[in-house]
Amino acid sequence: MSTTPRVRLATQDDVPTLKSVIAEAFMGDPVADWVFPDQARRPREHHVFFGGFVDLALAAGRAETVDGHHGLALWLDVDVDAPESEDDGGLGAAFEAGLDPETLKRVADLDALMVAGHPHDRSHAYLPFIAVHPDHQGTGVGSALLRHRLADLDAAGRPAYLEASTERNAALYERLGFRRMPNTIDLPDGPSLYPMWRDPR
Repeated sequence: MSTTPRVRLATQDDVPTLKSVIAEAFMGDPVADWVFPDQARRPREHHVFFGGFVDLALAAGRAETVDGHHGLALWLDVDVDAPESEDDGGLGAAFEAGLDPETLKRVADLDALMVAGHPHDRSHAYLPFIAVHPDHQGTGVGSALLRHRLADLDAAGRPAYLEASTERNAALYERLGFRRMPNTIDLPDGPSLYPMWRDPR
């Protein structure tokens, strides 16, 4: 008999395992394929890049996981009325220290396109990454993580935003109330991301 995974807030003790899980989870992702084309460097660079977002969410947002660390969801709060800040939570320094110059350029190109496509007219919760370990994909972990947070956002009357990296992922998000926005984020000679918005229910 299957049971719904128990979702909880991640703590600093979870970080090393979560960094490994998210690095492994994105090995088959088409956008990650474009950002990290060098297969030899890719495992290390995944750990630097995705691990940096784990640190950022834990410090300045919200990181959630499930028992067994089979998956995680990283959330950041976007307040359009807050003063603009240059503080990136240490991401830039971590990337400079741990990523190859070619990868850094691709990360910068991706970031510029994602910032341009991100809604700036309404405060919302932003889901930069949700990841499920390959051994547990398709077992309901991702849905449990999303439903848990979306219930809180609905209660607070807060919308949510994400960029789906595949049509398959977009279909999952649509089942949970997200709707595709009219624009896509198209990488140079690469795949597209699908911006999605969800109003609270």
